[in-house]
Formats: sequence, C-alpha cells, structure tokens
Amino acid sequence: MKDKKTAICEYLREFHRGRDKAVYSRELQCIFSLDGRNIRRKISRLRQEGYPICSDDSGYYYADSQAEINATVGRLNGLVTTVSNARTGLLFASANRPMEITIKLN
Repeated sequence: MKDKKTAICEYLREFHRGRDKAVYSRELQCIFSLDGRNIRRKISRLRQEGYPICSDDSGYYYADSQAEINATVGRLNGLVTTVSNARTGLLFASANRPMEITIKLN
C-alpha cells in the first residue's frame, strides 16, 4: 500500500498534468481523506524532494513546463516576502511599545 504523499504525486502526474488541468485542494482532501493543512504539508514535502508540483489560484498540478515551475517559484517567493514583512512589522511594533519600568531601591 502506497503512502498518501506518493499517491498524491502519482495522482497529480496522471490526471492533473499542466495548469489547465489543475485540481482544487478541496478535491484532494476528499480523495485522500486529509485536511487542507496535511495536503499542503505533503505537497511541500514533495516539492522539497524535487517533484514539480505547482499551484496557483486554479489549484495544484504536476508541471508540464519550466514556465509553470517558474511561475510557482515566483508565487512562493512573493508569499515568503509577505510573511517576512509581517514578521518585521510585528518586531517593530514590539520594540516600540511603551514599557513600564519599576526600580526598587534597598
């Protein structure tokens, strides 16, 4: 019996090759009995292992061209930048919070 990560990869390669055949996460959740978070984790793991699993607003798909891979890499870079900017904003907010200091003298 295949693990779900391998099954997802094979399913995408066989039935959802190329952007025009993308599948929504919700459909993958139903087929593989996983929640969205676990689908994203398995897709992320496949990508880390070098499988060309792409995604955009139309869903997930197995890359059919280098251009599809490049588009997904660009989208992921944008997400990383957005998260990094949010982190920086939070750090700035915490550094600029008024603090109450109490000094005890003996």
